[in-house]
Amino acid sequence: MVFYSAVFCFGLITLTYYEYNLVYGSLASSNSTESNLNYTIYSNDRLGISFEYPSEWNVDEKINRFSKYSDVQVYNGSSSFKIMKSQSISDTEMAEKLGGLKEVVELILPPEERVVGEIEENMYAIDGTDTVSVLTAMEGLTNIPDKGLERILLIHDDVLYILTYQNIVDKFDSKQSQETIGHILSSFRFIDSNNEDGRDGDGDNEDDDQNLTS
Repeated sequence: MVFYSAVFCFGLITLTYYEYNLVYGSLASSNSTESNLNYTIYSNDRLGISFEYPSEWNVDEKINRFSKYSDVQVYNGSSSFKIMKSQSISDTEMAEKLGGLKEVVELILPPEERVVGEIEENMYAIDGTDTVSVLTAMEGLTNIPDKGLERILLIHDDVLYILTYQNIVDKFDSKQSQETIGHILSSFRFIDSNNEDGRDGDGDNEDDDQNLTS
């Protein structure tokens, strides 16, 4: 069992390392502020999720299982929302052995990030699933604006999901920024437990389907 715990921890650290590289690479992008946003539904059977994101944002998806980065990210300039899904099917057991999701958060955080405040339990209600969340800052990088990140961890059907929202520090707490992440999180659903969410009008749910809404 120690071996499986080690594999679990190594996998999380590896995922977070690649996510850090992706974050670092996007820090220099300029952020645009939008008002009166329309939203698009993103739905993915493979990940078992759906959520709404601003229609003018871009979407990047993992091409295959060997890709290094997040399973999917939506972004506009320096604002982005990313989802990483664990490949394990026994994350509940492993999290319990580590002492809970709070301990998992502490394990995955890159040393380059400063924790802001406390690790919160159930600050966000995401499709009826317990969560832990942490706010961090990535600061002091040459010629790159300071960045704020909020990670939300939750386990659904024994699988760990890591949701990450980021924006430059000066705009992270702006009304527009907080309304955007609030809308994304409030619309987040697991398709397997809410079959009506993320489906087309004819009841089908195509993999990686994106349907425009207003």
